[in-house]
Parts: sequence; structure tokens; C-alpha cells
Amino acid sequence: MDLDFGNLNWLAILLSVVIGQVVLTVWFAVLFAEPWARAYGAADKAEHTKDIPAYTYGIGVACMVLLTVGLALFQQSVGVQSFGGGLATGIFVALFFALATALPGYAFLKKLDAAAIAIGSQCVVILIVSCILAIWT
Repeated sequence: MDLDFGNLNWLAILLSVVIGQVVLTVWFAVLFAEPWARAYGAADKAEHTKDIPAYTYGIGVACMVLLTVGLALFQQSVGVQSFGGGLATGIFVALFFALATALPGYAFLKKLDAAAIAIGSQCVVILIVSCILAIWT
């Protein structure tokens, strides 16, 4: 596999990182804020939010950059250049990597309700980012 950083579309990567972060913010702060807080034992969103260290958000952005660059390199190496290809790649990565690596950790922590929310967010972000990258090659 040839990792050619020079031929990546860095504008598409930047856009994907921003859109991915927006999706995750809406997912965790709006759509699933209360269930997410309860899954971690907090009474509500406000209580859970105050317990989250600020550096956690920086880690999230760094991970989004890694995910996006990794997907871009993977798509480049296998020749993905269409929306359908991006969708197929996103489904592949979501199933075989995101689900397979995240679920065991949540299962050991006995937080399957949190797993459903977190893994759902990751799968949605992977699909969106994969499609953006694929159509903007």
C-alpha cells in the first residue's frame, strides 16, 4: 500500500474534520445528551458536562484528524472515487473497525447503553467523512 500524503485533498480533509466535529457535537450535545449523561451515571447533561476535562475536546479533534487522514489514505490506496465507493468504504470501516474495536471496551465496562450511542456516532461520522472524501478526490 502506497501512502501518498502529497496527493491527498487537504481541503476535503479539513472540511471533513469540521463536518465530523459538528455531527459529533450535535449527536452528544443535542440528540443524545441526556441518555449519554445517564449512561455514565450522571443525573443530567449539565452534571456530566462539568465532569469532562477540557483536554478531552482536544483529544476528540485530534482523533477526528487521524480518522479523516486515515480514511483518505485508505480510499486513495484502493481507488475509491465515487459516492457509492465512499459509502461502501464507510460501511466497511464502520463495521469491521469501529464496531469491532469499540464494543468490547464498553462491554467490559458494562456500559452497553453508552456503547450504542458512542458507536452509533462513530459509524455515522465514518459514513459521512468517507462519502465527502470519496466525492471530493
